[in-house]
Amino acid sequence: MNWTMFWVLLIGGVAIYVGILFYSQRQLAYLSILLYRQGNADEYLKQLDSRESRMFFNKRLRKMMQIDAYLMKNDTQKLQELFSEISQYNLADGDKMTVLEKQLSFELSRGNNDKAQDVYQELETLYQGMSDKQRAVHEDAMNESRYLKAIRLDHSGKYADELYQKGKDVKDAIPSGIYYLKAAQSYLLKKDPKSSREALERAEVKLRGTPYAAEIKAVMDSDSLDGVMDLRI
Repeated sequence: MNWTMFWVLLIGGVAIYVGILFYSQRQLAYLSILLYRQGNADEYLKQLDSRESRMFFNKRLRKMMQIDAYLMKNDTQKLQELFSEISQYNLADGDKMTVLEKQLSFELSRGNNDKAQDVYQELETLYQGMSDKQRAVHEDAMNESRYLKAIRLDHSGKYADELYQKGKDVKDAIPSGIYYLKAAQSYLLKKDPKSSREALERAEVKLRGTPYAAEIKAVMDSDSLDGVMDLRI
């Protein structure tokens, strides 16, 4: 064996892999900024269909990545088409759970509670059918759906303290703000407006610089906190 050639090929292969990983992560970061920081769903979708994105993300993944943008645009027809198409894919359990989570949010936003209940049950069935190891990996994701179901379907604030604590524990500003917002909604459902306002104030601070901060501020400046339940992220 020509060991020199072997090492040259090995090092070259590693270099190519590292390069692809670096540029794919950079493209993903850019897309995240467009959508979650700037709220520019149209530019996000344009970039998702760019040569760079098509190079790093396969068609199936790009379809899944479109969901959040169309949720932001509130494009019901496109979302229905996407969920229908993606339901035909043979997805890994983790990917399927992610899609079902987003579909749950979509159906709830439409007030389609019966369909939302069906989607939630599909999520629970998928989760309970996993191995113990898989459930441990996806426990946090399943809990997110349970929080959403409690707030939107059951009109229950039972997770309020847990959500508030998660807002405190999470280091990244946007996820922290989302937890605080859900805590604010949960406290309101528990008839605890003081705690709801405190959580909402924390959410507004964490989400400054995003399109959601102004909506939260408008609710905070109103005489009533009823608008908290209309906030969606």
